[in-house]
Amino acid sequence: MNHIKRSLAIAGILSILSVFPSAGWVYGAQPSLQKFDFRNYYRQGVENLESGNFKGAIANFDRLVQLNPGYYEGFCLRGLAKSQLGNFQAAIADYSQALKLNPNHADAYNGRGNIYAQLGKIENAIADFQNTIKVDPKSVDGYYNLGLAYFHQGNHKQAISRFSQAIKIEPDLANAYGNRGLAEYALGDKDSAVDDLQIAANLFQQQGDNAGYQKTIAYLEQIQ
Repeated sequence: MNHIKRSLAIAGILSILSVFPSAGWVYGAQPSLQKFDFRNYYRQGVENLESGNFKGAIANFDRLVQLNPGYYEGFCLRGLAKSQLGNFQAAIADYSQALKLNPNHADAYNGRGNIYAQLGKIENAIADFQNTIKVDPKSVDGYYNLGLAYFHQGNHKQAISRFSQAIKIEPDLANAYGNRGLAEYALGDKDSAVDDLQIAANLFQQQGDNAGYQKTIAYLEQIQ
């Protein structure tokens, strides 16, 4: 399996827009232009993130946090955009600011942990992923990424445990089966490894991920 981190999910962010007050008219009062700008920058930023326009997203979130310096989600999303451009130190700073404003922000821990992992700072990554699942015990990304960090550390038993937790939450997570299989093989449990890799291959095929399927089949051929 290719040990690729699961990116910080932004699915569902658009639904957060529903918590913002309506920009509609109130009888006898003028609508708040600043409130409208805030919602507009947020929406544009999310759309730019989803379309891969990360520079545009950063510009949107710059304005967002200027309008509201206490809005931790803006720092978290800007950190995500910066990380996609490889601006890791600036992204870490944004995630850290989000956590300063909201110490219980699971996505910020997860995003910062992903960057630490890419920089080879595995201990820092593990600490952040542990905080991710502490804040959100149902975070499949937190368990999966923690499993990857332990795997790279050579702690295969812990990796298997975390991959198993991710699978429990998301039973069709092909990468978790595949990486659990590799961890099992590293511990000498060939039968379990073959079983998990076969499940991963089947899931990749069902999900139309041909690259994942081919890589998993290649591992199976090497093991068997």
